[in-house]
Amino acid sequence: MPNKNQSFYYLVCEHGTGKTTLAKIASREAGKGVIYINIPADTGDTGHKKSDALEDFGVAFGEALNFTFEERIAFSKQFMKKMLGDVNEKSNQEKWKRAFDTFRRISAIYKAKHDKPPVIIYDNISRLILKYSEIFDFLQDNAKDNADDRKYIAVFVSSEVRSAWSRADKPVIEIGDLSKEETMEYLIKKRGINSVEAEKLYDLVGGRILDLKSVADKSLIGQSFENIKKIVFNDIYDNFEKAKINPDQTNHEMAKIIIRALLNSNNVFHVSKIRELTKVEPNRLLENNVFAYHPGNKTVTFQSRSTECYIRENADKFIK
Repeated sequence: MPNKNQSFYYLVCEHGTGKTTLAKIASREAGKGVIYINIPADTGDTGHKKSDALEDFGVAFGEALNFTFEERIAFSKQFMKKMLGDVNEKSNQEKWKRAFDTFRRISAIYKAKHDKPPVIIYDNISRLILKYSEIFDFLQDNAKDNADDRKYIAVFVSSEVRSAWSRADKPVIEIGDLSKEETMEYLIKKRGINSVEAEKLYDLVGGRILDLKSVADKSLIGQSFENIKKIVFNDIYDNFEKAKINPDQTNHEMAKIIIRALLNSNNVFHVSKIRELTKVEPNRLLENNVFAYHPGNKTVTFQSRSTECYIRENADKFIK
């Protein structure tokens, strides 16, 4: 439940924890008064048109307002057209700013009518922060300034934990993995997997919900555990390749230092230790899906149970 004195929240979670799925489900179940904006990825050149994160954000913002306030809250088309204009038309004011100004006006109307503030969810906000950090600062500052009258509640969601949330103020809510008990209930009771197989799947991927769904789906269509494990480890190898930490790659020796330190520290240490051990800024080694950063206590762990399993099974490459 939102705190009555809080007007903005930060929701952070690692890849695979289901944050986008959760955000979409929550916005659908809440019904009226929730604006969900999934900020598109920057796809670069597409034909003759170059995709731009800010431009795409403006279009997505405008479309979200039309859907939410026109269809669900019964604002007239004429009103929305007057306020937003055509999302494809040219204007001296950027699309995102027109959409945001419109949202502020109609959020006040909504609160007066329903005696509660609307909620706006900015999903994948890190896609905007990377190139347009000043826009995130604007959205964040406006949400903070809105605290007194709470005309709306803002929720910023991201899985790019370290780079995105170095700019964020508290409170930060982190979505973690399922506990072993929750995992067993999901695999055995909800998916119908026998307890022996469920135990092996948990040991392989832990409580990461999207990983669990993936391995459960494979198990239920008859794939052997060894084959499932091979598929999971191939994905880990690809992550390591992207992070350049496989043997003979540029970050391999630095990664080995961090891996040894984690294994000697109960798989967790303070983020400052990365700089201390490697003389490299943490962001460089935290931007890929290998190590996880937890902003609440500024600690680093392995990104997932499967990552740790892969490392232990390849100890000759990463530990010795």
